[in-house]
Order: sequence, then structure tokens, then C-alpha cells
Amino acid sequence: MHPAHQGAHFITQWNTHCIKCHSTGGVPGLIADTNEFETRVGELGIACEACHGPGEKHIQANQDPLRRFELYLSGNPDSTIVNPSRLDHEASSQVCGQCHDVFIERKEYGMRYPFEGILYQPGDDLFKTRYYIQHPNNDPNSVRKQELRENPEFFRQRWWEDGTTLAGGREFTAMSVSECYKQGEISCLSCHSMHDGPPEDQLKAGMDSVAACIQCHDQAKYTTDIQSHTYHLPESTGSNCLNCHMPRNSYALFDAIRSHQIAAPNLAGSVHYGVPNACNLCHLDQTLDWTQDHLADWYGHEKLPLNEKQRSTSAAVLWLLSGDAAQRAISEWHFGWEPAQQTSGANWLAPLLSRLLADPYGVVRYVAEHSLRKLPGFADFCYDFLAAEEELQRQVQFATQQWRQNHSPPTAGLGESVCIDETGDVLETKVEQLLLQRNNRPVTIKE
Repeated sequence: MHPAHQGAHFITQWNTHCIKCHSTGGVPGLIADTNEFETRVGELGIACEACHGPGEKHIQANQDPLRRFELYLSGNPDSTIVNPSRLDHEASSQVCGQCHDVFIERKEYGMRYPFEGILYQPGDDLFKTRYYIQHPNNDPNSVRKQELRENPEFFRQRWWEDGTTLAGGREFTAMSVSECYKQGEISCLSCHSMHDGPPEDQLKAGMDSVAACIQCHDQAKYTTDIQSHTYHLPESTGSNCLNCHMPRNSYALFDAIRSHQIAAPNLAGSVHYGVPNACNLCHLDQTLDWTQDHLADWYGHEKLPLNEKQRSTSAAVLWLLSGDAAQRAISEWHFGWEPAQQTSGANWLAPLLSRLLADPYGVVRYVAEHSLRKLPGFADFCYDFLAAEEELQRQVQFATQQWRQNHSPPTAGLGESVCIDETGDVLETKVEQLLLQRNNRPVTIKE
């Protein structure tokens, strides 16, 4: 995601930057005397050797069928190849972490990289060649704090300001600070499979549900008596561990994706920095005040001082209309998320969501269109998110009018907090006030 009005765009070269993660066995091939490149790759894209290491010895050794049969009978690992599933949870996760991370090459290896390519091989200690960068709120030492002071924009492009991972593709960075990883033995392979899962998320069967978590957390309050822990009906999406502990508040590829920091819901980030939280991304119609009342009652959370808007206006509506581009993208995605629609009602969302059809960011406009099509009466909505400004504004009006003609009265209990009056119409003055208060800071997300 880039600011729509940004003049100078980020410049990079495929054969020195992208090649690291978007090829297998990539070598930039810098020629020192001429500063030219003779770039080569083993394969374009992510192939076997990216996870299993060099395969030449493995192929040669296993030309012998007797050797293969003996290995099969013995159950012993094949020493000529790396199998991440046989590594400990840290080493196996580092195989994925070679790309899904925030890092720079350590100096002594970085100087060799242009000539030799990536020097890490699966099974090695990744930290030997990489200097990993973490937000100081997750790794509070003086070095991290100094890095943040010296280059705040670097951190802002990858993390929310409370240290929650913002940019997609940094799943190892996020998971590595979770207690499940530091105190437990979770790894990427606990939930993901490169060979058996569907291409979109590469999840093992059932790992989009509580089954992912009860592999380790098998106590009754997480299984047979889950309502005593979640305060939601057992069959509801509010009792799916992932929705509370891995909310979709990271952004990548026009999508809100699950955070891999595996943390309990906490309102401090929302109150102080506007970080979208699990509760209000499902309960789109509720305020932060409502949320913290429940967290205090259920889990004993300390209540935080809130400003007037946080007490009186839906958190999701605030992020949608007044937030920065990252907040707008995350909240609007959830306007199209079926569990949120079922929880909050879907027939009041369109007139607010439609305002983002003319957003300054093309990414925000694109996600707004796709979420709008998931609302009642908008399945066939036709819109060009790259149209001229005048046409974008016309589409906002068209979508709002279409909602007025087709919508049924909003769910009982809605009102000023979601900019809907007692007759079920939009409080246009309040909507315009929130839009005028929009955070227009430039946002770039290094997904």
C-alpha cells in the first residue's frame, strides 16, 4: 500500500531484493569490476529446495532403490536432505522465517550476498546470517528503542504503533514473540502444510477452527466448557479461538489477514493508537466503551480513560471514516466479513462503506468495492476503482441511493453510534464530520 499522492516511489531491483524470497537458489551475480549482473536462479518461485535445501546429494544417493527401501523400513531420516517436520520447532519455523520476517543481512554476510546469493540453508541457524528487527514493545531493550528513534518510519511501515504486526508476510516476526513460541513449541507446521493444504492459506485440514489451538490447550475451558472462557455460544464464531487471539488486523494483498502474534484481546492499542481489535472487528456496531466494559466484567481488565468519540461512536465506524489508510482498509474488509455481518447486522453497512469508494487510496477503494458486493442488494454492483474523481463521487451517490431504495429497517438498537437515526436513515452531518476528521497521514505498508 502506497500513498496515492506520493511523488517518489520506492525503487528496487528484482535481482538484488525480490530474488531473495521469490525464487529458489537465487544469486544476484554482481560482477565487481563492471557493476553488472549475471543473475541466476535454481527455479523461479518457491520450489522444493527453498524448504528442503540443496537436493543434488539426495538425488544421487537415492538412485539406489535398495537404499530407499532400507530407509523406508528403518524409519530413519535421510541425511542427504532436510525435512523441516523433523527439526525442532525453532529450526523448522526458521525455514519459513527466511522470508516471512523483518531482517537485514549481517554485515559480513551481506557483503557476500551480491556475489554468492543467500547463504542460509534450511536447518542452519538463521540468526547467524540475519539481524532480526523487532518492535521495541516486543523486545524492549535499548538497541531496539534506539532503532525506533533513528528510523521511526521503518517501523511504522511494518508494525502498528503498539508493536502489533501490520504488514503481511511477517508471520515469523509475529509468531516468534508469542508465548506459544517462546514458552511452548508451536511452529509454522503446527497449522500449515506446504503439500496438503489449499494454496490460499496452506492450512492443514481443520486448522481454521479451535482445532488449531486445542492441540496444546486441551483443558475443559477450551474444549467441552468453552463458553465459560469465551462468554460466547460454543458454536458461534466468538468461540473460535482464532478470531479473538489471531484477529485479522494485518494487511497484505488487498486483504485483512490474521495476526500471528497470538495475543489475548487488549484495548490499550486501540485506545492509544487506534489499532483495530478483535472484539470491534466483529461487533462493528459497538464502541470501545462497550468493549472495555465486557473485558473488565469477564476478565478483570483495567478500564482506560476514553475520549468522547471512543465512548459514543462505534470503533469500526471511527476507523472506517476517520482512521488512517491502514485502519480504513482493515475495518472495511470486516464490513464484508460474514461473521461480522451476522453479529452486527448487515443492512446498515452500505451507506458508510460506500464513502470509501472515493477514497484517496486505490487499495482502499478496491477493498471497499469487494466488501460492498458482499452486502444485501449489492452482489452485482459494477464499479471502476481507478476511475476519475468525478466518476468515483458519482458511484458513492449511486451506491447510497441504491441502499435507500432497497434496505430494510436497521437492526433494533442501532443509532447515533453508527450514524443511523431512529428512522433508519443516515446521519449525514455526523458522517461528514467524521470524514473531515480523517487521518490523512501518508501510509506505506511494506507487505
